[in-house]
Amino acid sequence: MPRFQTITPKAALKLMEEKGNEITILDIRPEDEFEKEHVPGAENLDYHGHHFQEKAEKLDKSKNYIIYCKSGARGEYFMGKMKESGFNEAYNILGGFVAWKISKLPLVGETE
Repeated sequence: MPRFQTITPKAALKLMEEKGNEITILDIRPEDEFEKEHVPGAENLDYHGHHFQEKAEKLDKSKNYIIYCKSGARGEYFMGKMKESGFNEAYNILGGFVAWKISKLPLVGETE
């Protein structure tokens, strides 16, 4: 049964640890923000980048995804689009990258 829900950053980290390579982490922030710092293991799919829709349509719908943007709003929207497009499972991080960072969870890149 398909699952789509918004989860806390700590719940997302737990899911990443439990599922390992079985879950794909998508960072939909602009590429320059991703390059600066991101969640470990995340792939960048720039929401405002060239051919975003085209790239999103090429994603494997049978895989499970955790998605995040900067604050959670675009992630929520994109998760809805994934549901409409027939994806199997996707989770949006509540509060996005900002909440992940505030929660002092693992990061790749700059830290303050």
